Amino acid sequence: MFGKNGNTPKSNSKSSSNGTSTPLEVCNLASGTTINGDFKAESNIRLEGSIYGKVTCAGRIVMSKTAYIKGDIFCQNINSEGKIEGNIVAKEKVSLSSTAIVEGNIKYNVFQIEEGAIFNGQAVCAKSAGTASLKER
Repeated sequence: MFGKNGNTPKSNSKSSSNGTSTPLEVCNLASGTTINGDFKAESNIRLEGSIYGKVTCAGRIVMSKTAYIKGDIFCQNINSEGKIEGNIVAKEKVSLSSTAIVEGNIKYNVFQIEEGAIFNGQAVCAKSAGTASLKER
């Protein structure tokens, strides 16, 4: 995910009230960290621990191999090497590495899945007309 091609990933940005764009901060949740309950971040998330509950992220979620989420996810982008048990709604891109496991449905605009990843669910492109929507509750 990081540095494979010598480039760093694009940072998501948020427009401020004066119209300028500022990069989002990163919320790091280390290995061994467990959150029980819904989690909301107005920043990007780097997850190595576990979250049991709905996750809402204004930016990008990056999950390591040790990361685990049991609950629905609502975000701009998600790059996962870990395990997810729940639905994913990404406004932009969903990227699953070869070690990723997803048990749930995915709604996306761009979907990238590496060989070896496990995905059990339905994938729905948000650009498709007349598709059922997975809405945030």
